[in-house]
Amino acid sequence: MGRRITLKDIAAHCGISVAAVSYAMRDHPRIPERTRLAVRRAAEKLGYRPDPFLSALVSYRPNVKTARLLGEVAVLYPCEKNSPHTSLFRFHRDCFGKRMAEHGYSVSDLYLDALDYSAKRLRQILHARNIRGLVLAWGFEPQTLADFPWREFVVVSTERVIVHPCLDRISMNHFRAVRVVMEKIRARGHHRIGLLYHDDAPLVVKKNLLGSYLAEMEMAGELDARLHAFEYERGESPARFKKWFRASRPDVLLSHRRIDPGFFEKARLRFPDDCGYAVAEIDDAEPGHDSGVYVVESMGQTLANMLVRKIVTYDNVNMDIEGQILLVNGVWHDGVTL
Repeated sequence: MGRRITLKDIAAHCGISVAAVSYAMRDHPRIPERTRLAVRRAAEKLGYRPDPFLSALVSYRPNVKTARLLGEVAVLYPCEKNSPHTSLFRFHRDCFGKRMAEHGYSVSDLYLDALDYSAKRLRQILHARNIRGLVLAWGFEPQTLADFPWREFVVVSTERVIVHPCLDRISMNHFRAVRVVMEKIRARGHHRIGLLYHDDAPLVVKKNLLGSYLAEMEMAGELDARLHAFEYERGESPARFKKWFRASRPDVLLSHRRIDPGFFEKARLRFPDDCGYAVAEIDDAEPGHDSGVYVVESMGQTLANMLVRKIVTYDNVNMDIEGQILLVNGVWHDGVTL
């Protein structure tokens, strides 16, 4: 008697994973029908028979319940795993994945920079895995994947820039965040507010921050032409910042995102002894040391709810309608820096 044919043998014959064969043999909808038929034909050709011992074992486990898997979605990353954009997005990805699991969906991460897929190849892979729902993570540029057939998928972009004008987007409400932070700053007696943002922030974010900041300063009668915004470059020495600080003389700093504490230590600036410090957008699970607006779980959870709603209503990208944007509010936390 020859050895028993296993799922691994069928997988090798078909050129797919063992997991895909297992799903196909159970006629699971996440596997395309063409692939399911090919797997069943290969199983018959190879003489596959289910292991009777395993079948009997499963039959004696009536109380074991598995969550019903409705499908798979993918998060597309334009940058490598350790890039600043991907690292900042990781917390939101975790919250998104947990909420998607509650809805009955698994989540796969596809790093386009490493895979070097063309738009055509990416489409083929997504269809082969029966993935309809896509999330665009941070780091995309306008017209990235310009030839991608967006209309064939359900897509939500988390990127601030407009990757394609027809894609729906979700983003932090920077206008509200800046207003909340400035109200908290003024409540503590500060009025000379210096704005800081990272040089690699999307241009649209810089415009949102600067526009909100200038509007708030103008309405309060505190606009000062000498109080310019400072654009921080990762890894730079504090020399340029110290020159800006002496010229602008702010009594508090409003930063878009957190800046490496070591940068301020080298500048010999202590918060709040020498100057106040608050952050408009903090992507962390729990409020901590810094005063500011924390996004907490709301971004990832809202993203998941939005994507599932679009999937179940077959709300694919409509190339004839401009995409909408949903703004998510953060939560203020009193840290020790203000």
